[in-house]
Amino acid sequence: MTAATETPLLECRRVGKRFGGIVALCDVDFSLRAGEVHGVVGGNGAGKSTLMKVLAGALPDYEGTVLLAGQPIRLNTPQASLAEGIAMVYQELSGIGQLSVAENLFLGRQPTTRLGRIDWTTIRRKAREWLADLEIDVEVTRRLDSYPLVVRQMVEIARAVHSGARVLILDEPTSALSPPETRRLFALVQRLRSRGVAIVFISHFIEDVLEICDRVTVLRDGRLVETVPKAGLDKHELIRKMLGHRLEAAEVGYETGVRLRARTRELPVFVAEELSLAGGFSDVCLEVSPGECLGLYGFVGAGHQELVQTLGGARRASSGRVLVDSHPIQPGDPHDSVCRGVVLVTADRAQSLFLKGEIYKNVTLAHLRRVAGRWLMRSREAGATRPVLQRVGCRPPDPLLAAGDLSGGNQQKVVFARWLMGEVRVLLLDEPTRGMDVAAKEDVMRLVAGLKQQGTAVILASSEPGMLLTHADRILVMSRGRVTREFADIETDKAALIRSA
Repeated sequence: MTAATETPLLECRRVGKRFGGIVALCDVDFSLRAGEVHGVVGGNGAGKSTLMKVLAGALPDYEGTVLLAGQPIRLNTPQASLAEGIAMVYQELSGIGQLSVAENLFLGRQPTTRLGRIDWTTIRRKAREWLADLEIDVEVTRRLDSYPLVVRQMVEIARAVHSGARVLILDEPTSALSPPETRRLFALVQRLRSRGVAIVFISHFIEDVLEICDRVTVLRDGRLVETVPKAGLDKHELIRKMLGHRLEAAEVGYETGVRLRARTRELPVFVAEELSLAGGFSDVCLEVSPGECLGLYGFVGAGHQELVQTLGGARRASSGRVLVDSHPIQPGDPHDSVCRGVVLVTADRAQSLFLKGEIYKNVTLAHLRRVAGRWLMRSREAGATRPVLQRVGCRPPDPLLAAGDLSGGNQQKVVFARWLMGEVRVLLLDEPTRGMDVAAKEDVMRLVAGLKQQGTAVILASSEPGMLLTHADRILVMSRGRVTREFADIETDKAALIRSA
């Protein structure tokens, strides 16, 4: 493995960015060396994504100076950044699942024959060479969406590297990966580092940052806190730097094990009977009572995420049925579910929100008849939205802002605000805090705890053991589409959940 060079390959000097009157970045200095993995951490709204979007060319009107190999450059467009060798792999992957791996590697730059036709022979040959060069063993003619998430991420990384990227920005690359998949991704990162590629690693998983990174930069409230070597850092110290205050007890409580509750004797409000989804899960039975949180745990691909989506009507079950108060829900009908007070908060905020639209439009979307009456009026919708934004702690609580201008944590609060405008009998959560920092997770899960106290039944699907041990009353573990164990009325810990998965 080659050591990182001391001279910065990429350097930011006093970089700033404003969105109207909101300061997203203020005089941030940042440097990146060739052959280095540099972690960037901070709370939601700390400025991580803004800084990286500046480097990726997505925010051209920034302040300050960016230097590459000591020379000032201006990053006005994503194409300009790519031309300079700066590539970003976003948390929400941009590959086209319906196309083959080879087609995704050559998107927008397909070689042609002398007759002007796409040269498929060359595309497939070079795709195999590129992937073999990075020790990625996949069949290039298969559809991209036939592979698990970690492979799709690696394909996007390969595309960036073989496009000439010297600087690679990875945005929350392990947020939806199981431990074995994370190991596989880290092996690729190590190979790229040994070749001198400079890598920016943005993550809220502190353990991952401390394992893979050489240095760590901490941002808070759009400002640089400090850049420190990894040596000597531990998880709790780094989180204190991120938040500026001590850890909440909930963040560390699960590490020594927790006592889970026994099954309640109260009648269940929500029941699944012999529920199956082709290619997803088989013969799942579960029930949850008012004021109870049932956790669903498994590695990515275990079926727990598909299960919670099916329970919410986003997918149509192959067999079995779902009942609320002993009455069946129409299969695959989200509208029927919502009318019965069953709401689903998905892991992909981009699919739940109209990011270019104002916050109030996103919040009132499911309640227009009740909120607006016969005539749509912006003032009426915004007025109804403002109190619920304050209730969920959205910052800033301005209903006229575009949802896409908020941090990831605040976008998720907007999703919660939408459902809190109506009755919530059953709350289904699919990785609800994916890509959030500790403080934002606490804010969101505090909302969930409040709904539980009001009698809402909660089903929480997550691949984070700590999340479930902190918030669930009982836990069902899934593996390969089947429930393998139930944890109830027992003391357990993170290791026990992982072993059962």
